[in-house]
Amino acid sequence: KARAMMVYLRNHQQSDGGWGTHIESPSTMFGTTLNYVALRLLGVDRDDPAMVKGRAFIHSESSRVDPACLARVGSGWLA
Repeated sequence: KARAMMVYLRNHQQSDGGWGTHIESPSTMFGTTLNYVALRLLGVDRDDPAMVKGRAFIHSESSRVDPACLARVGSGWLA
């Protein structure tokens, strides 16, 4: 099952490196963060090309997001 989940998530990664909140959505910070964390929890290495592209999207979009908001959401979801 984990392998099927990894294949599904990889297949829905956008060309900009991110993921949307659903398969027809453009990339969002929320969708990208959730899918990035899901793949890491499934055992995908941080140096995997999909992870590198995902991190690049997060870094490119992070200036648009209030860091305090990210900290609150991240600590709640990842605690």
